[in-house]
Amino acid sequence: MDFHKLFESKKYARLSYTILIILVVFVIFQAGIFVGYKKASFSFGWGERYYNAFGEPARLPMMGAPRGFGSTEFPAAHGTAGRIVEITLPTVLIEGNDDVERVVNIDDKTVIKEMRGSVTREGLEVDDYIVVVGSPKEDGSINAKLIRVMPDNALRRGMMSNFDTNSTSTR
Repeated sequence: MDFHKLFESKKYARLSYTILIILVVFVIFQAGIFVGYKKASFSFGWGERYYNAFGEPARLPMMGAPRGFGSTEFPAAHGTAGRIVEITLPTVLIEGNDDVERVVNIDDKTVIKEMRGSVTREGLEVDDYIVVVGSPKEDGSINAKLIRVMPDNALRRGMMSNFDTNSTSTR
């Protein structure tokens, strides 16, 4: 059998192209499986970490109870209020009224206010009471857009319970 004639034949060329096309289709299919697996893993992981990250509500409101910001059915995903427990810039650990600790990320665009003045992020101190408004990240932390430093005894007087959507205190 002459191998040169076999490799130069049209049948061999068609067979080679067919095998190449099948191989390319297989690689594309595997890439799709890989991307789909990554998306599903992210979605599953985010769902598993959601209530741990944002604080599971203490209880759901009774039937007929008003729903919304004051109810306990929605965790505070876009902000929190509480006492600063730990500062390791650019992150701050906050303990809220519901005893759930949340990680807050502070960057150069974060506005930090105390009374009418501005504060630098280095000006924040442990045991300061703050209100944070921002956007949630997939790891459960909050990217702070606005931080308001409250008076020292605001949390103890109950002023901040109005800001924390997970608070179980009533007005």
